[in-house]
Amino acid sequence: MNHLKVIVQKHWLDIVLAVVFFAVAFSTTISHGAFLFALARKVALASAGLVYYYTTRLLKIGHIEWRDPYDKIYSIVLLIYIAIVFSLG
Repeated sequence: MNHLKVIVQKHWLDIVLAVVFFAVAFSTTISHGAFLFALARKVALASAGLVYYYTTRLLKIGHIEWRDPYDKIYSIVLLIYIAIVFSLG
């Protein structure tokens, strides 16, 4: 519960913008089913890719303690992956 409070406190504007633009995108599409299907497909692809990436990294390398600067590089790589999935998926 404490993590949820921290997320809401730090990213409240992002959450509000995501909800507003999701509502706008959903209300302006002609076929609501197609929009939800595309969104579900992209979320599923992103999630499956992240699980696959984590599992293969864990099996090949083992547990890694990410410290500066590698935690920032790891975060950027994951953001780029999610951006590619949502733009091309």
